[in-house]
Amino acid sequence: MSDLFFPQFAGNSTLRAQLATDLRHATFSHAYILEGPQGFGKHTLARLIAMAAACERRTDEGAPLPCGQCKFCRKIAAGNCHDVITVSREADRATMGVNVIRDLRRGIAAVPNDLNLKIYIIEDAHTMTEEAQNAFLLTLEEPPPFVLFLLLTENAGALLETIRSRAPRLRLQPIAREALAEHLLHSPEGISAGAPTLKREASEEFEALLTLSGGSIGRALTLLDATARAPHLQYRENAKRLLALLADRDKGEGILLLLRSFGTVRQEVLAQLSAVSLALRDLILLSQSEHAPLIFFTDREAATDLAESFTAMRLFSLGEQIAAAEAMLERNANVRLTLTHLFTQLLNT
Repeated sequence: MSDLFFPQFAGNSTLRAQLATDLRHATFSHAYILEGPQGFGKHTLARLIAMAAACERRTDEGAPLPCGQCKFCRKIAAGNCHDVITVSREADRATMGVNVIRDLRRGIAAVPNDLNLKIYIIEDAHTMTEEAQNAFLLTLEEPPPFVLFLLLTENAGALLETIRSRAPRLRLQPIAREALAEHLLHSPEGISAGAPTLKREASEEFEALLTLSGGSIGRALTLLDATARAPHLQYRENAKRLLALLADRDKGEGILLLLRSFGTVRQEVLAQLSAVSLALRDLILLSQSEHAPLIFFTDREAATDLAESFTAMRLFSLGEQIAAAEAMLERNANVRLTLTHLFTQLLNT
C-alpha cells in the first residue's frame, strides 16, 4: 500500500506514508518544514505535496497520491498553476529579507484562482533574517484557511523556535544504495542523464558514483556528468593509493610526491583529505568486523586485504593525523606547510 504514497519520490517511506495519511483524511497541517541537505529532493517533494493536496483523486483509497493524471496534478507538474507560489531570496542576496515576506503577506488574503488552496513554497527558509522570520510568524500564527506553507531548509535549527513549533518537521533521509541505483537506472531523469549507459560501460564508476552521492539523488544526477565526476574519482584513487603506500613503510618518497600532487587549493585539498578519512573509516570498521557496512570502498575483498595490512591502533592514529590536518586547513593554515607537516606525522605513525 505504501507504494501508492508519492510513488514518484524515492525512499523515505515513513515520511511519505505520514503525509499521505494527513492529505487523504484532510488532517494535514497548514505548514510543514521540509529539512534535508542539498540534493535530497526537497523541491521535488514540495511539488508533489502541492499536487497531492490539489489532486482530484486525493480521497480515493485505491489511487496513487498524487495521481499525476488529473488536471490539477498535470497543471502543477507543468509549473502552470498560479496558486502554487515559490518564494525566494532576492537576487544576489545571501539572506531572505523582510521585504520578501512583506510581499508574501500583501497577497496572502486573495482567494485561490484554480485550486481550493494556495501553496507557498519558501525556498532556503533558513536564510530568513530574524526580522523576516518575525514578520512571517505573524502570518503563520493565523493564516487564511486556504493556505499551505512548505518551508524548505537545510537546517531547521536556524528557524525561530516559534516557527518550528507551528510547522511539523519532515526530515528527508538518504536514499538506500539499492533504491538509489534503481531510481537512476529506471527513472526518466536518470535514463536521460546516462545512468544505464554508465552502468553498462563503466560499472565500477557507477558503483563509485553511488558511494559518492551519499544517498542524494540530486548529487547522483550531478555526478552522472563525467566532468563533475572526474575530480571525485581522482580523490578516491589518490586516497586508495595513499593507504597502499602507508601499508608499505618503505614508500616515504611516494607518499611525499602524492601529497604534493594534492595541489595548493584549500577546498580541493580538504576534499582529498575527506576522501582519505572515509577510506580510513571503512578500514577501521573492517579491522573490527569483516561484515562492517562500507561507505567508501566498493570492493569489499580488496578493502579487507588492505585493512589487514594495518593494526587497528595504527589506523586510528592515521585517522587522527588526517583529522588534524583538516582542522589546520579549516583554520586557514598554509596548505603546503600543512601537507608537509602531515607527511612527517604519517611517516611517524
